[in-house]
Amino acid sequence: MNRLLLLALATPLLAADPKAAAIAPPAPVTLMAQPLAPLVVDTLTAGSELGRWLSSKGKWERRADGLRAEEVEADKHNAVNRLVQPLGDFAFACEFRFDGAKGISFSVNDPKEHLARVLLTPTSFIARKDDRDKKGPDVAINFLTATVKFDPGTWHTLVVEMVGDTFVATVDGKVTAVGAHELFRAPKVSPGFTVDGAAATFRNVALWSARPEPKADWKARRETLVKPGPAK
Repeated sequence: MNRLLLLALATPLLAADPKAAAIAPPAPVTLMAQPLAPLVVDTLTAGSELGRWLSSKGKWERRADGLRAEEVEADKHNAVNRLVQPLGDFAFACEFRFDGAKGISFSVNDPKEHLARVLLTPTSFIARKDDRDKKGPDVAINFLTATVKFDPGTWHTLVVEMVGDTFVATVDGKVTAVGAHELFRAPKVSPGFTVDGAAATFRNVALWSARPEPKADWKARRETLVKPGPAK
């Protein structure tokens, strides 16, 4: 993991500009998490730098309509942009748009390794726990693989929630993945995006801390959703 991220983890991020904060997204609309307080709210548009973003790969440009990203061939790696932000339980929301990219992701790490992510292509939605040791015994677990069409040039929404051992990801308020793993209880860091190819645009990030317990109706609601993948 990039050492620059670890050096800055002690500083929580809040919207610093009152005018920008006034127009920033409200608390994410969640199924499980109870949003508690804003950590980062950022429209991602030109002139709205409200979080400490660390772009280590690719080309990222704030424009009038959002943060445009594309892979740079010389990097030999997908484009990466992460918030320098420590997390416990949280709720995250953003809007995204495919502008030709082959794939994008939202992911979150623990202090040592990758932890969980949502993978999106123009025709698919995958939510998973990441493989943390590459050679075993830990393995990746796909909680859901669904066929979902994301038309190019059209804005879509993503909401990700992590409370206790449970991970919930929802696209466009219609398709939801649920997964559980004991590793999700650990401290979390570095939420952010990756982009494969050229290009994708993001806007209206809202990252909130969440209460350590789920909503009162979560247990009943969960029964109506896809069952979580097996914990290992």
